[in-house]
Amino acid sequence: MKAFFQRLEAAHLNGLGVALGVAVVHLGVDAVFGDTAGLAAVGGAVCASLTDVPNPPQRVLPRVLPAAFAAGLVTLGVGLAHGSLPLTLALVAVVAFLSLMTLAWGLRAGPLSFSPVLALVFAMAWDRTAGAASPVEHALWVAVGGFLYAGWARGAAVLLRHRLRELALVQALRATERRMRSRAQRIALAVGAEEARIRASIADDVALADALQAARDQVFAARRSPRSRKQTDLVLGLIEVRDLLLASRLDTELLGQDFPGRQWRAALADTLRHLADALAALADTLASGAPLPEVSAEAWRAQLAARLADVSAPAGDSRGHLVSALQSRLGHMIDDVCAMVARQARTDDPPSPWTPERLAPFLSPEGWPLAALRPHLTLQSSVMRHALRSAMALTLAYALGAALPWAAHPFWLLISVAVVLRGNLEQTLSRRNDRIAGTVLGCLFVMLLSHVSWVPLLSLCFVAAVGTAHAYVNRRYRVAATAATLMALLQPLMLDPSSDPAIVERIADTFIGAGLAWLFSFVLPSWERSAVPRLGAQLRGALARHAGNMLQWRPSAEAQLAQRVSRQQAYTALAGLAAAAQRTRVEPESVRLPEVDIEAALSHGYRLMALLGAVQQLTQRRSDRLDEARAQAALPLARAACTDVLGGAPMTGTAPADTPDGDAGAWPEHLGQHDLTPWLLRRLRLCRHEAREFVAALERLP
Repeated sequence: MKAFFQRLEAAHLNGLGVALGVAVVHLGVDAVFGDTAGLAAVGGAVCASLTDVPNPPQRVLPRVLPAAFAAGLVTLGVGLAHGSLPLTLALVAVVAFLSLMTLAWGLRAGPLSFSPVLALVFAMAWDRTAGAASPVEHALWVAVGGFLYAGWARGAAVLLRHRLRELALVQALRATERRMRSRAQRIALAVGAEEARIRASIADDVALADALQAARDQVFAARRSPRSRKQTDLVLGLIEVRDLLLASRLDTELLGQDFPGRQWRAALADTLRHLADALAALADTLASGAPLPEVSAEAWRAQLAARLADVSAPAGDSRGHLVSALQSRLGHMIDDVCAMVARQARTDDPPSPWTPERLAPFLSPEGWPLAALRPHLTLQSSVMRHALRSAMALTLAYALGAALPWAAHPFWLLISVAVVLRGNLEQTLSRRNDRIAGTVLGCLFVMLLSHVSWVPLLSLCFVAAVGTAHAYVNRRYRVAATAATLMALLQPLMLDPSSDPAIVERIADTFIGAGLAWLFSFVLPSWERSAVPRLGAQLRGALARHAGNMLQWRPSAEAQLAQRVSRQQAYTALAGLAAAAQRTRVEPESVRLPEVDIEAALSHGYRLMALLGAVQQLTQRRSDRLDEARAQAALPLARAACTDVLGGAPMTGTAPADTPDGDAGAWPEHLGQHDLTPWLLRRLRLCRHEAREFVAALERLP
């Protein structure tokens, strides 16, 4: 049993907890207050459970309680409007609009935005599946079920908090490992001109950013203890490795395509793969208690040095200095990975400067401030347009469902539109296809279960479907859609095993609803090009702040904290633009963002981040090998040049000192050199160049 639970990921564990919580609420209320109250309570519990995602305990109730309250309120509205089609249509429009406007609070409001719509569907289905109950009584039991589930969710979060933190770290380690392997592959291959095209790396970068933020939210919010401090050090180490990994893209293309260049790249790539193996083994340690990996920084450094020294390069090849610099840079990553493993092996608790107050700025925003709605009270807002679009689509769907010959379940058409219609065309198309496939699969399962007359088994399948749908809704929606179909069609079978599960109607409503959602995705559309000015301004501001923080000589402790905060903000802004680049590829060609320009903007943005990280490594890890006077003179000039350009100062041309490197000999000497100031000056020169190129690429976007 222990081995089984160790294999569960956070989403699976969360889904299992949701299924158990819904079952406990159902059985408890049913046993004390009867079948009618139990059925109503389970609906409220399911609606509240949508917002119960892996979170630290202190974040659970502020997310789950609003969903429970909204479920009760919506249920009351449906009960009062029952029997009047005009009132019901008006209620659908209002609920849909207000629900989707909650997306003004960001991605954390995604589950909350759907909870009232699901409550709407459950309440509409009530008169066909439940006994007699007044609208007020029905709404009260729905709210009770939601609030009881909120208590369960809080208790489960407390019980599972240590495991959820471990699993968040495991996900961050595995995401870093995947990114390291993909970087090793790109280094080993002849990347050349394709290095500027980052399309293949966007998904890995976004996934890594999401995994690291999830780990921050779980670990940094924990109470300070020896275990949490050790976990904090691991997250901080992964963040540093991510920076070094990004910097590893610099200069490798200058090694060339000849035989020595390929050998050098192969040696560097193999070392990265060894580090990835160590991270994978460390993830296994946290996930299942496997032994810590055996690592040795000295052995890895010696192996890398031997591999690089064995390369047969022409005498006096200037690339030897570049190889030496790349070897030194990779050595930092070796040190950091070994330090992470060594920290996990320690049994003592060394003092840490990372107090909860210093960690707080790195956590995701929380709460529901009304001020967040103000910027979206305009038709130019993508949130407002999606809310209006959804309100029109869901209202039409219910009206159409009521007019169809099989008008027994008009809310099925409504729910099909609600789950398929997303804020952008890419997600809508993906949901459309997965919804149809999942519904067909779910109906096949229901056809088999329709021959089962034992209600406890049907109830068990229903609870399992609740947990499965919750676990996979954001991972593999086709699985979630299959489970949702089971949930919808098993409810009448649980009440009357001999009833008709209405499979044909369910499939027809799904096809019609998916088609309606696709059509309405072109009503008040929010094409990605409309978001580019906002995303571009956010990214320019984030990069300007980060450049201002990073291009400093020996920053104070507070300045180093500001560097970490601005780095996180810059990565978040880059991920936002990268996500827009992914979504625009399925949009109509007439409104699609030009791939060349958006990829150029992302490429220069990531290169600027890599260069800023490389400067930080020089000034903090190699400051004893820099000429302090020259460094202190050059850093403010580069900082002013970068922040001015990123801040909107006009570009009058490219200075000769800011031109990019040539194919050979463009790097300073490194072998046998103590003074690395020329490398710092080169990095600063390239920072200015990349800042200018980034702004130029951004300005070419429509």
